[in-house]
Amino acid sequence: MVEMAVQESQISARQDINVAPDKEPQSASGLVVARRLRDDISVPFWISASRIALGLIFAHLVVVLLPQSRQHFPGGALNNGTWLGAFDRWDSAYYVNIAQHGYSTHDAAQTAFFPGYPLMVALGHTLSLGVLSYLQSATLLSWLAFTAGAVVIYRLAINLYGQRVALVATVLFCWFPTSLFFMSPYSEALFALEILVVLSLIERKQFLAAAFVAAFASATSPESVALTLAVMVAAALAGKGTLRVLTYGAISGIGIVAYMMLLWAKFGQPFEFVTVQKYWKRSEHFPFVGLYRNVLALRHYLVGPGPPLGGTSPTFSNIKWIWLLDDGALVLATFLLFGLAYLYVTRWRGGGEPGIALGLETGPVPMSFLVVTFVIVTLAACTTISPYALPTYASSEGQARFIGVVVPLYIAGALLIRRSTGLICFAVGGSVVLALIFQAMYNLGYWVT
Repeated sequence: MVEMAVQESQISARQDINVAPDKEPQSASGLVVARRLRDDISVPFWISASRIALGLIFAHLVVVLLPQSRQHFPGGALNNGTWLGAFDRWDSAYYVNIAQHGYSTHDAAQTAFFPGYPLMVALGHTLSLGVLSYLQSATLLSWLAFTAGAVVIYRLAINLYGQRVALVATVLFCWFPTSLFFMSPYSEALFALEILVVLSLIERKQFLAAAFVAAFASATSPESVALTLAVMVAAALAGKGTLRVLTYGAISGIGIVAYMMLLWAKFGQPFEFVTVQKYWKRSEHFPFVGLYRNVLALRHYLVGPGPPLGGTSPTFSNIKWIWLLDDGALVLATFLLFGLAYLYVTRWRGGGEPGIALGLETGPVPMSFLVVTFVIVTLAACTTISPYALPTYASSEGQARFIGVVVPLYIAGALLIRRSTGLICFAVGGSVVLALIFQAMYNLGYWVT
């Protein structure tokens, strides 16, 4: 009996020994996953949070130390505050006013601003029981979307290409020269987040969920047509069938269809957001027409004040530098688009499996990245603004802000320079310097794209 008991005890001990090692790796694996998830969130969170904190401090100092430099153009310096008020400039008035009062039939120019962002601003104001003003709600929404966007782009890039690429892409996203609009009461931060979420869902083959996110994005910006096409193309490549592809496309456009119905009921014109572009002196041309004409017009602004020959309206004192920013952003975006296409072709042999799983930075470039980038950059290249209604003078004004939301460009840039520490330092350092310069101009009420 004793021997049997000893044998049973030894068998039990061996079983415990055999079980324990199995349990220990599982527990250790869980800790590793938890730590990685924590790092994947904390790293981009602190990058974006530091951008917001430094931006706020910098804006306060600029407005306090340079009060004589403030430009009081109509719609420029709307708010005299030095913290949140320093970001209440220009188009922010439209977003906040729409959130507070809705679209007015007496101001058709408002229809150029889509309702997705103002709707979220109004929701934030309501949920806070009025504690948050509409301006505070709008600013907080932009900050939250900006921070969430940094987390999503970091996780998307790290899953595809590894930590180095993810880190560079996130820093470039947070410090792009027009990243000031991600901190301001503008829709750019929300739209950038929507693009990132759609791209992430497409990578997970969750096309229906991606279509619903794209649906709300279509109520945020007309550039959301890029997301509709990305979802449809990705679903088609995944062999989802014609009916499902068309269904995803239909769902993706729900937001803009709803907005058109609102405009039809209120203004009698469902395409009012298109026809109103003449108020903003915007029109569509062949790609890069605005850039070409701007190069011709810049000579005048560099050598003399006042309007160009044949014009009557003077321009803002800093407009020539802003035009250079927009032209530079458009050229850079085009270069990165070609770089993204090159990476897509050369990495096609990856078969759709992230190379980072093998410890390599050789993951393929998703087709959805290419579609979104191509559509938005092409729209930007074709859109010009003619402030003097003269056929010989136009510019790509505003494109630096619109291009700033094209998040695949940051990942493409990080992939192209990932092996050169010098290029990384140059890109990041140059972005930080330009971001602070243009933020200072914006905080002082100058027109910035």
